[in-house]
Amino acid sequence: MLGRQVKSLFAALMLSLFAVSASKAEVVCTLVVDGATGVVRLEEGGGCARPAAPASTFKVAMALMGFDAGILTGPDAPAWDYRKEFNAVREVDRKTVTPTSWLADSVLWYSRETVKRLGADKFAGYVADFAYGNADVSGDPGQDNGMTRSWLNSSLQISPEGQVRFLRQMLDGALPVSVAARDAVVSIMPHFTAGAWDVHGKTGTYYERNADGSYNSKKQYGWFVGWAERDGQRLVFAYLIRDAKQTAGSAGPRARDALLARFTKWGNGQIAGRTGSFIGLNAS
Repeated sequence: MLGRQVKSLFAALMLSLFAVSASKAEVVCTLVVDGATGVVRLEEGGGCARPAAPASTFKVAMALMGFDAGILTGPDAPAWDYRKEFNAVREVDRKTVTPTSWLADSVLWYSRETVKRLGADKFAGYVADFAYGNADVSGDPGQDNGMTRSWLNSSLQISPEGQVRFLRQMLDGALPVSVAARDAVVSIMPHFTAGAWDVHGKTGTYYERNADGSYNSKKQYGWFVGWAERDGQRLVFAYLIRDAKQTAGSAGPRARDALLARFTKWGNGQIAGRTGSFIGLNAS
């Protein structure tokens, strides 16, 4: 019993430390809405309508495309082997990857292989049909890199409000994909326990761009988007932070850990609704 108590105290301490670390960043937006009604339960930061690069949160949309098109066929299929020409920077990416590990480890080359198999027209068509942000997958001007970089702080942009709308549409079966594709994506979303909440979510990290188009390695943006469930209630959320200064570690996981720490403290009725404010299912 004492051992379990010590472990619980240690876990709570670590979550608090993660929250403090992320608190050094600017909160661009915290947006939490009722999954059934779209009523806003919490909004912070002032940037919830501001477009931003989706970065690796776009893997949720790509997974929907892949399953709907039959390129992805199950949580562990296809299992694609790493090849040297993928030029993965991280050691965790240099291995055989499945749809489940793709989302869990946020493997860039698996995204690119999925998009390559979709083809440019089908890829752009899905993004347009999803009304995903500005739906612009052209990439950097004159670079012909839309298939490999459009979502990585390039042409494709989506606001936190847009993220929440997209996720609500997906969960409600309101996107033009099969129910099987939707269920497959839900089943492979990274899962976390935060107090009494079951949380499903995807991180994303990208660097701010300088005026000349180069990347500023000292300024990261970090996303955590998804949904949380308890006692028959579902909340859909988007959380976006921006580093005020160079900070160790990727901003996406720091955003995730900070928001999970808050969910751990939240009870079922502790996130008050805001009358007259809601995020509808239709794009705007």
